[in-house]
Amino acid sequence: MRADRHWIAAILLWAAAQVAWRFAQGPSLELDEAEAFYHARHLALGYNAQPPLYFWLQWVAFQLAGEGILALALLKNALLAVGGLALYAMLRRLRPPFEAGLCVMALGLLPQVLWEAQRALTHSVLAIAMSLVILALSDRLLRGPGRAGLGLWLAFGVAAGLGAISKWNVALLPVAIAVAVSFRPEWRARVAPSGALCALGAALAVVAAPLWWVLQNPATAGGSLHKLGIEKTAPLARALEGLGGLVSAWLAFCGLVLLVVIGIALVTRGRARWRPDAQSRLMIAVMLAGAALLAAGLVAGGATEVKDRWLLPVALFAGPVAALWALDRLGAVGRRRMAIGLAGLWTLAFALLPVSGWVDPGYRGAAFPQLARDIDAAHPGLPIVTDSIWAAGNLSMMLPDRPVHLVADAGPGPALWISGRGDAVALAAAQGRAAVAQNLHEMEHGGERAVFALATEG
Repeated sequence: MRADRHWIAAILLWAAAQVAWRFAQGPSLELDEAEAFYHARHLALGYNAQPPLYFWLQWVAFQLAGEGILALALLKNALLAVGGLALYAMLRRLRPPFEAGLCVMALGLLPQVLWEAQRALTHSVLAIAMSLVILALSDRLLRGPGRAGLGLWLAFGVAAGLGAISKWNVALLPVAIAVAVSFRPEWRARVAPSGALCALGAALAVVAAPLWWVLQNPATAGGSLHKLGIEKTAPLARALEGLGGLVSAWLAFCGLVLLVVIGIALVTRGRARWRPDAQSRLMIAVMLAGAALLAAGLVAGGATEVKDRWLLPVALFAGPVAALWALDRLGAVGRRRMAIGLAGLWTLAFALLPVSGWVDPGYRGAAFPQLARDIDAAHPGLPIVTDSIWAAGNLSMMLPDRPVHLVADAGPGPALWISGRGDAVALAAAQGRAAVAQNLHEMEHGGERAVFALATEG
């Protein structure tokens, strides 16, 4: 119990340190932070192409900690801690504290977790947390002296629904779990039809309202579909390009894991063949099922572009599985070295995080505080309309008493038009408004000049 308390404390202290460390990364908001700040000041069934759960949770954080960087950092790092604790609790059912804790640390072998989740991501951070919770619940469902009760199935269904409205691709995970379960008789025997129906009903109840909003707002909700790269080319060429992109995304996501596995395999060659435990088999089966479902979806949908972060719900388990494999091959000295290496990796990423605020893309190092002061001095009282979510979020935070709107939400009357594309007059004219004056503001942004054009409306 003492060792468990130490690991739990370490996870929580890491999250707390990250909250404090956020203030060293620059005074402005990163792009995803700005989006969260802008939208989460009010509750709605939908906001944009992202599902709404993160914005709802951010709204709650704002009520508790105020609208500012503290609430943004608290939510993100609380979610990362929840994910780490869920994974630790799951692995502790079969492994001692040191091994379970090391597997949580092995999430750092994934750049999307080690760096991007700490530096920039919002919805994907929630996707990480919910994926680990869903996996832990599925492990509980598939092991035990008898079939799981309806309460556990209900919890699994609610988690699956919340996962889907954290980031839409998390809906892939429970489907991958179901496919993986269907191939193993001992897992199938644990599935009670009434429990599965209860879980499905709970998941559908959770996603019903956001999904209704999507159906009512297809243009807004589908605003990111262009990222899939769906093109009108020959079906075979599309399929090959999409599958090639999928392989590249897996390599990018798990590249460091593969290097570590290859290195350990070379050092421990000649050891007995690995016999994975029940949890390792579950994670491997889910990753394989997820990869197959993604490949089938790409071919059927004609998509040609795959971002590595889209693999998060199913590829996330590569790090823990690699750690379990390594722990079963390494001796006491090798395990200690592995722990030191993972700790060093996390420490290096922690130390470098402030640099991310000042180098490309350098969002947090941008001089929005000065821009806000200039606007307040030169254009007092005017509502702000902008085509940049980055500007909208930052100026909403730094000018809390000033109405700030994206172009689609602009109301009538005089306004200060701000364009991230360098021509605020054209932006206003495109909306049928008459801009009568213009000036340019430049700020350092990742070593480049970020130019915002400002135009006042008569």
